[in-house]
Amino acid sequence: MPRMMPSVAPEMRRTWNLNIDFRPFEPGTALYLQIAEQIIEKIRQGRLQPRTVMPGSRELAAMLNVNRKTIVLSYDELIAQGWLTTQHRRGTFVSEALPYPAKTKLLEVPEPELAFSSHGNSIPPLLPQKYMLLLSEGLPDKRVIPYDKYVRASKRAMAKVARASNMDTPDYKGQAVFREAVASLLHDECGFNVGVENLCLTRGLQQSIYISARALISPGDYVIFERWSPSEALSVFESLGAHILFADIDEAGVKDDDVEVLCRHHPVKAIFVTHQVQYPTTVSLPVSRRKRLLKLAEELNFHIIASDYSQQLYFNRPAVAPVATGNMRKRIIYIGALPSILPADRQVGYIANTPQFIDKCARQRQLMGQVDDPVSQSAITELIQTGEFHRIARRASRIYNIRRLHTANMLTDELDDFVSFRMPEAGLFFWLTLKMDITPQLLADKAEKAGIQLVQNIHYAGDSGRVPGLLLGYSHLDEFQMRELIQKIKEMRVHFTRN
Repeated sequence: MPRMMPSVAPEMRRTWNLNIDFRPFEPGTALYLQIAEQIIEKIRQGRLQPRTVMPGSRELAAMLNVNRKTIVLSYDELIAQGWLTTQHRRGTFVSEALPYPAKTKLLEVPEPELAFSSHGNSIPPLLPQKYMLLLSEGLPDKRVIPYDKYVRASKRAMAKVARASNMDTPDYKGQAVFREAVASLLHDECGFNVGVENLCLTRGLQQSIYISARALISPGDYVIFERWSPSEALSVFESLGAHILFADIDEAGVKDDDVEVLCRHHPVKAIFVTHQVQYPTTVSLPVSRRKRLLKLAEELNFHIIASDYSQQLYFNRPAVAPVATGNMRKRIIYIGALPSILPADRQVGYIANTPQFIDKCARQRQLMGQVDDPVSQSAITELIQTGEFHRIARRASRIYNIRRLHTANMLTDELDDFVSFRMPEAGLFFWLTLKMDITPQLLADKAEKAGIQLVQNIHYAGDSGRVPGLLLGYSHLDEFQMRELIQKIKEMRVHFTRN
């Protein structure tokens, strides 16, 4: 009796017999984006239905006579935006939950009329029709977060936690196995050697700042901040009654000579520095200045609170490893957060210092009534231990790096007469230095009229009444949305010129 072959649902057939032609590619836009744009077009027309199996990257690359890496980048962008989804060992599919409703049938209009405009109107907005593009520090793109992987890990973790006998004994530092996984990740990604007993885990960078400040600062203590610094961090120390002093910054970060002068005139308890990526200028504090600050901290008896705003994303250089060793480690309180590739309410921050200080931080979390969900901790631990967290972070990093490069090109082409910038080597934002004098109120008024939501988390100490620069986060906007934002900034520039 002949063997019967199993039937395959039409939408699952691994063929590319859909009679879809790609238009010729044009110069001026990255090739992978042109391919992604045309695939989105076919999905919105209904030519590619949900659950349709996409060809493999090698197959499509051969069809289009392009490099396979180009197709991989196209697929990564489409997956990040929600048009495609991938299933382990099964392939890549048109998503069932599209970011914008596709047509239920083919449009009966000529193909040329379906071409997308150069302004990227083919990409659906993240917000309702009447929306404002966000001009701020870099934010994670929700479309890059692999919710399905986290949900699957959470289901397995739920069963594991239910069987555990210690589920009713909270650890305000974070479960030991969770801290061990995070310590391993910090070592592999940043060259940061830290023991489990030296870590307290939190719910993000801002909470790490708050808890470490509560554990260290008393009313009346003197704390040094960089002349330009994150206002939310500054507000934490002010709320605790600290006296704030400011040290100047230059193209290499905070000036160590300024820090020394301030410390010799005041009984400074701590200095808050953004060492990997200076906030907002994006420069990295060189090792020579880090060593000088350590020497001053030991001599003059203060702590260095080293806050990492890089999101552990480094593009042209590795992370600068900690310089403190031995007994000097007690002088530096490292705070930061893991890459934002998890749901917003499951971000992971950390505080690293001596076991004695970590106990104080844990006590602060206990006083706040804050203990993390053991299911979430177990799920994230699994993602780290299996290497999935690393793979997700690398994929997000590739997407963000491409957006970083395209943003730099657009800034150079479109806004060279309005702003200057240096290419950020880490983190998720550009620092745009304005080439004209603009007051904060004028900037806010013109931004609102241009349809830009201005969120600048910067404190300018001793500011003369002009805005020295703008934070431009690039990670949460794809190329089409960034192009729209830059066009709006150009509209602002015209208004400033007229005034």
